[in-house]
Amino acid sequence: MAAKRWGLAKTFPLMMIAALVVGFTVVGVTSYQNRLEKIAESEAAANPATIAGPPCPVLTLAEFDALPVKPKKTFIFNEVTFDRRFGHVACNVVGDGGGTGFAPICQFTAPAVLRVTTKRGVSYFKPGVGNPVTVTLAGGTPRCVMAANFKP
Repeated sequence: MAAKRWGLAKTFPLMMIAALVVGFTVVGVTSYQNRLEKIAESEAAANPATIAGPPCPVLTLAEFDALPVKPKKTFIFNEVTFDRRFGHVACNVVGDGGGTGFAPICQFTAPAVLRVTTKRGVSYFKPGVGNPVTVTLAGGTPRCVMAANFKP
C-alpha cells in the first residue's frame, strides 16, 4: 500500500491555522509588553514614591452638601469622575496588583473641595484653598493626601 500524499488542499488549511496562531501570539505578547511599558512611563511621570503628606480632611455627604463652595470643574479619568472647585490637575496611571493592572493617580494644584465618584461609591474631601493634593485609587478606593509633585 502506498503512502498517502499530502496535497495543497490538505496542507493549506493547516498552514493558515499555524500562521494565525503565530500572528495572534505575536500581537498578544507585543500588546502586553507595550502596556507594561506605558504603565511604567506613566508611573515615572507621576513619581508616586515621593508623594507623602497627611490625609485630606474627609467629609460626609451632609457636610459636603452644607459647604458654601461647590465643585465647578468635572472630568472623567479611567471611569472615575472627579469634581473640584479650583486649580489644575494632571492624571496618570500607576501599577496596581502586578502584571498589567493599573490604578489612576491624579494630582491637583489647589482644588479646595473634591468629590470622587467610582463604581464603589462617592468620596468627599476638603483640602482647602491653595493646598496641593494627590488622589490615588489603588484597589479602587480613593485615598487623598495633602501633597503633590504636579506644577502647571
